[in-house]
Amino acid sequence: MNADRKNIVAQAPTGMSLMELLVVLAIIAILAGTALVYINTDGYRLRAEANNLKSTLQEARMEAVKRNESVKVVLNPEWYRVEMSNDPNDVLVNYSLPENIGLHCKDMGELTTNSITLGSLGTASNSHIKIGSNNKNYSLFVNSAGRIILDGPHNKNE
Repeated sequence: MNADRKNIVAQAPTGMSLMELLVVLAIIAILAGTALVYINTDGYRLRAEANNLKSTLQEARMEAVKRNESVKVVLNPEWYRVEMSNDPNDVLVNYSLPENIGLHCKDMGELTTNSITLGSLGTASNSHIKIGSNNKNYSLFVNSAGRIILDGPHNKNE
């Protein structure tokens, strides 16, 4: 009788069945699909573009300090570029914004401007840049010490 019992235990199934494997794959596919929908939203793209602009401004500031000369960030609603102040043909960054995302810059006195100059010490004039899409925007503040602060997202009507 003991011999029969050992044979039964030895024949117990091991591993996963095909049905269990299909259920696990279906759950993974649903989670991946949900993540892709979130990544492709306008809010995600806008946040990525705002972070990209902040990084570009920080890079321009570091370049001004490294070269010991002013660097100018020229802003347009559809693009921006970083150029050396003494040679506008020396362009460090030239970037076109994707469709449905635009920007504008105004100094703290509410006068519109199209450029920010970062001095050789990393300093700048107080500036406020808004980058936005149809319903949301982010604000980037550049203070006189050259510090760059990203704030947002905000609804367009705020």
